[in-house]
Amino acid sequence: MKYDVLVVGAGPGGATASYLLAKAGAKVLTVDFKREVGSPVQCAEFLPVQISYSFPEYFPEDSVAQRVVDMVHFTPWGEVVSIPSEGFILNRRVFDKNIMELACREGARLMLRTRFLSFNGEHILLEKIDTREVIRLKADIVVGADGSRSKVAKLSRGSYTRNFLTTAQYTVNLLRSTQDLVIYFRDYIPGGYGWIFPKGDWANVGVGIDPDYELNVMHILKRFLEEVRAEGWIGKEVVYRTGGWIPAEGIREPAVRGNVLLVGDAGGFCHPITGGGIANAIITGKMAAQAILSGELQDYEEESLDTFGDSLRRAAQKRLKYMKRWDNLKDIIPKTWIAFDEYWK
Repeated sequence: MKYDVLVVGAGPGGATASYLLAKAGAKVLTVDFKREVGSPVQCAEFLPVQISYSFPEYFPEDSVAQRVVDMVHFTPWGEVVSIPSEGFILNRRVFDKNIMELACREGARLMLRTRFLSFNGEHILLEKIDTREVIRLKADIVVGADGSRSKVAKLSRGSYTRNFLTTAQYTVNLLRSTQDLVIYFRDYIPGGYGWIFPKGDWANVGVGIDPDYELNVMHILKRFLEEVRAEGWIGKEVVYRTGGWIPAEGIREPAVRGNVLLVGDAGGFCHPITGGGIANAIITGKMAAQAILSGELQDYEEESLDTFGDSLRRAAQKRLKYMKRWDNLKDIIPKTWIAFDEYWK
């Protein structure tokens, strides 16, 4: 079998690349180890509004749980800081699946329960997980969109992410209606923060921490749930539990490795402090597709670094410099969070 492009990973970045490439007439195969695109959900599901301007077709009504307006931060020293943060809390199962369905309608082929194994000379090896069948194929170009622990990144020529943040999240019933993203900084959530992201009558409530502190993330989540429950935010009904790993090092260079392009979390395009990654995955998926279609792969390297290099590099440096200790939060948090003027100095 021979394809123009093999896309490894059917999340928003990989699906966007598949969609745009197939729409332009490329022969595309997209593979993913999951049984279903978009499931299980492993994020807080926030997406800034700007993506809807570029891709309105990504937003059928059932893909959005709720629109949000601001991001409100509760600090340990009692200050409440609010910044504009217009966007959507998604239904990721619907959102991701819709993008991939758009790609398939344009002619992309999708293989689920399929694992990328290796580059093997002129061939690429895949494995059908349920049958152990090994598939050999050729592709002119490979797009690595296989997430934070990307195997494509590990096996291609260049660096891959080794340091992560760990997260845990429950979806629970929301008692206090809000149109905002709610962020808590606490001394017991080291190297990270807690969040309440509203979804109508429900909310994603979670924590992300730096694992260097060697604490149990589930214990921290339970303590955070107790705090916000006592404040009247949430009830006791839990309908979903999830968690995951967030790249904490910034961009893995180079993003173009011969005929391999890394997008989204696979390329370290997730913000190392906030953990925001859906928008960056979509944008880098688009950039990669455009570079492939133009025949100028290095354009992707240049454009992705121009767009994200400085901001993600700054965040990664601040994480290393300030967030490996958690003892003076009134000093550390303003230097490491985007809502404060000190962050940008």
